[in-house]
Amino acid sequence: MRVLVPVAAIFLLLTISSCEISTSATLHRGPTFSLNGSGRLVSFRVSGPQIGRKIATPIDEKSLVWSIKPITDDRGALVGRMEIKYGAVPRGYAQTVPASGTAPVLRSGLVYYFFAETTGASGAEGFFYMDGTTPVPINVPGLCESAFVGDVKPVKCGTNEAYIEPKDLEQFVKEHRVD
Repeated sequence: MRVLVPVAAIFLLLTISSCEISTSATLHRGPTFSLNGSGRLVSFRVSGPQIGRKIATPIDEKSLVWSIKPITDDRGALVGRMEIKYGAVPRGYAQTVPASGTAPVLRSGLVYYFFAETTGASGAEGFFYMDGTTPVPINVPGLCESAFVGDVKPVKCGTNEAYIEPKDLEQFVKEHRVD
């Protein structure tokens, strides 16, 4: 019995201290983003491709098509079982992009990028191809941003060379689909 008490106490302490659960996102028709994890949502952003491009550049403020932030509490709501429908502002949040009006329709045949920024656990991010109203999660290997602020350009990761988009986007999506 004397050995069981310290072992149980150590197990309980390890369990309590390792409660962080990274944010995950599952995409559904609409699109709707089902978030889960132990963090709090401090912003949610969707970026679209710049004019003349088919794939969004991550972390490009000029490419934002929709963004929300908490109204008063900078910590935001817990992401556990949170559903965010594109263009519908959840209770306790305010739309920051666009500044007024409704979010633009996500055009079929283009690749968008989303970022769920959280505190207390890592956020979730990813690319998705719009096939009608159905988002298809994909990887876009080799695409990075040239900077985090200012004039952000799509570049090949680890270089300053321009990122060249695939000629056949539908084939690219088939090859890089995330299941």
